[in-house]
Amino acid sequence: MPLQRVSACLAGFLIAAPSLHAQVESEIRIRVEAAPGQPVAGALVGLLDQSGRLITEGISSTTGVRVLRAPQGNYRVRVRRIGFTPYVSASAQIPRAGDFVLRIESQPVALKSVVVVAGTPCQRIDRDLETVAVVWEEIAKALSTSRLTNDDLAGVARTRKYKRLVADDGRVISADTTFGEISKNKIPFGAIDPAILASKGYVQGDIATGWEYFGPDETVLLSSEFASTHCFRLLREKERTGRIGLAFKPVPGRKIADIAGVLWVDEATSELREMIFQFVNAGVIDQFEAGGFTRFRRMPSGAWLVDEWQLRMPRLEIRRDRHSDLVAVAYMENGGGIVIAADRTPMRLKDDSIPANR
Repeated sequence: MPLQRVSACLAGFLIAAPSLHAQVESEIRIRVEAAPGQPVAGALVGLLDQSGRLITEGISSTTGVRVLRAPQGNYRVRVRRIGFTPYVSASAQIPRAGDFVLRIESQPVALKSVVVVAGTPCQRIDRDLETVAVVWEEIAKALSTSRLTNDDLAGVARTRKYKRLVADDGRVISADTTFGEISKNKIPFGAIDPAILASKGYVQGDIATGWEYFGPDETVLLSSEFASTHCFRLLREKERTGRIGLAFKPVPGRKIADIAGVLWVDEATSELREMIFQFVNAGVIDQFEAGGFTRFRRMPSGAWLVDEWQLRMPRLEIRRDRHSDLVAVAYMENGGGIVIAADRTPMRLKDDSIPANR
C-alpha cells in the first residue's frame, strides 16, 4: 500500500518586513535611468536608512519607475540589477515633490573571469570569500526580484500546477493539471517558514505514517536559516558550457533531512537559470533519487520569475516477497509554473504598486 503523504512548496514570492504601521508614511517616486531617457527596467530599488538598513524594496517598472513608501526622513536609494555592481545614491528626502531621478553608473560583473579551483572545500557564504560572494550576490538579486514580482503579475499571468504519477519506465500512469489566478499578496504555490525547515527538515515522517516532502522557494534560499545550515562551493561542468554553478549541501555534522544541489548561473549575463536539488540525510528516502528543480526566466519587461518547477518523490510500498523491502512502485511529480496571459499582451511592471515586502 502507498506509504506517503505529499506536500510541495516551491516558487513563493513574498516575505514580510518589519512593521512600520505606527509611523506615518509618505512616498517617493524614483526614476532609474542608465542615461538620459534610457529607463532601467526590472532593477531592485530600495530605501536605506542612515545606518544602511534596508527599509523597503521593489522592482522598477518598464519605464524605470518605482514608488516606495516609508516614514518621513532622509534615505539613500540603492539600485541592484543583475549583471552589474550595486549603486547607492546620495541622500533623498521623504516626502518629495516630483521624481527622484537616478542616472546610475555601475560596473559589469565578470563571472567568466571567476576561477574555480578543483577540490575547494564547501564553505559558508562570507564576504571575505570573494569568488563565492560574487556569484551568490547575482543569485540573490534574481531570487529577490522573482519574490517581489508577484504583485506585478496580477491580471497578466496565471498559475499552472500539475500532478503526475510516473512508472519506473517513464510511462505516465495518471496526470492532472489545474490553472488558477494570481491575486495581489497571494503566492501561487504556498510557502513554509524557513525556521521550520531548518529545525524539522525537508522530509518529515516515517515508514508507519508516510512522508511529507518540502522544496525550497526564494524566501527559503534567501533566509539566514538556509545560509547557516548549508555550505557552498563553485563548480563548472563540461555539460553546462557557459555556466557557473554554486553548489550547496548541509554543513558537516547536520543529520536532519535536508537538501543538496546546485544553482546554475549564466556566465555572460549573470542571470540565474536553474536550481536542481535532491533530498539527503532522509534515511531510506536517500535510496530513491527524490528531489526537484526550479527554472527561472527574465521577461522582456525586466521581471524575473519562476518559469517552471517540479518536485519528484517516490511512491513506496513494502514488498513481502522481497524480505519486507521498501520499493518504489512509481514516482509522483508535483510541479507548475507561471503562464502569461493567453492574449500575449506584453507584461508591464507597474509604476505605482505598493512594494511587495511591506
